[in-house]
Amino acid sequence: MKRLLLLACVLMLVTPVLVLAQDPPKQDAKPDTIDISGAWDMSIDTPQGQMALTVTFKQDGEKVTGTQTSPMGETPLQGTLVGNELKYTITIDMQGQQATISFGAKVDGAAMSGVYEFAGMGSGAWTAKKKQ
Repeated sequence: MKRLLLLACVLMLVTPVLVLAQDPPKQDAKPDTIDISGAWDMSIDTPQGQMALTVTFKQDGEKVTGTQTSPMGETPLQGTLVGNELKYTITIDMQGQQATISFGAKVDGAAMSGVYEFAGMGSGAWTAKKKQ
C-alpha cells in the first residue's frame, strides 16, 4: 500500500513537469506558400499522342491567371492554387461551339502533374516543368 501511495505521489509530481516541457504550438506559423508564376513546359496525353504546350501563370494569392499556348494558338486561363492543389480552366472554340477544358494538378516544387477533363467528353494525364 505504501508503494502504491509513493508511486501515485511521484506521478503527480512528474506529470506536470512533462506537460510543461513540451513545446507550445506555434500560433503564427504559416505554411510554405507556393508561387507558380512564370512559364512552364507542359505535356498532355491525347488520343493522338503527346502534345507539347507552354503555360504562363500569373499568381495573386490563391488566384491564378495566364495563358496556355499550343500549336492551335494562345488561350487565356483562370483558376486557383490552394496549398499545392492547382485547378484552372480554359475555353476553346470548336467550330463555333465553346468547349471548356478543366485542369487539376498537384504542384511539387518546379514540377506539377495531374488530369484534365475535355468538356465532359474525355480526360487524360498531363505534366509540367517550370522553365529555367
